[in-house]
Amino acid sequence: MARLFYTCVFVGVVLTVLAAAVYPLPGHLRQRSIINVVPDGGREEIFAVHWPEDRVQLLPVADGRAPEAMGAAAVLRGADGRPASVEVFRLRDAEDRVIGLASRSTTALAAAAQGSDWVLLVPSRGSLFLHQLNSRDVAPASRVADAPAGPAAESPAFWQGRRQWRITAGPAAGGTGGITGGTGEFAGLAGNYDEVWQLEPDAGAGSQGRIVLTTRVGMPR
Repeated sequence: MARLFYTCVFVGVVLTVLAAAVYPLPGHLRQRSIINVVPDGGREEIFAVHWPEDRVQLLPVADGRAPEAMGAAAVLRGADGRPASVEVFRLRDAEDRVIGLASRSTTALAAAAQGSDWVLLVPSRGSLFLHQLNSRDVAPASRVADAPAGPAAESPAFWQGRRQWRITAGPAAGGTGGITGGTGEFAGLAGNYDEVWQLEPDAGAGSQGRIVLTTRVGMPR
């Protein structure tokens, strides 16, 4: 019986190898990375989101109830009672090819300040973690309660007479946001980034355009 068992295992392994040779396993499509070298020896890479069409719609929870939301953003509350929101987007490269997903969580901070954390997931490369302070209100949750004065950054009223606005307002040097970590190809990298919105009022009651994330990383830590 033991001899029969090991013979079957050996035959199974041989058949698996032969099948894999005839029918190769599918591989992840890896798009060519569009990276520019900057004068200080680091590298710059641009990621983009088409607003609002790249926003991923939320699914109902298990019991069929849709999560509390403003548009496609989950509206949350932090332990301190301050509003927060989480959004998921399709992520594009500098040539507008969809290469992964991006999530943005936005939280109201002390003294009416607001901060955002991005997670950029590129399946063939890894994940990149970003953090910044915001110059404008970008969270749907902040308009549910405790809304700051002035129109939100995505509102058409804000984009009358404007075509571009830098959302990033620190906390890194020069008012840039910080790269806080990464996995895979992005592991061990340090650097900064800027989030810039390039929008215009649409035909309805909203806005349309692009959210551009320009990352600059140096040598691994």
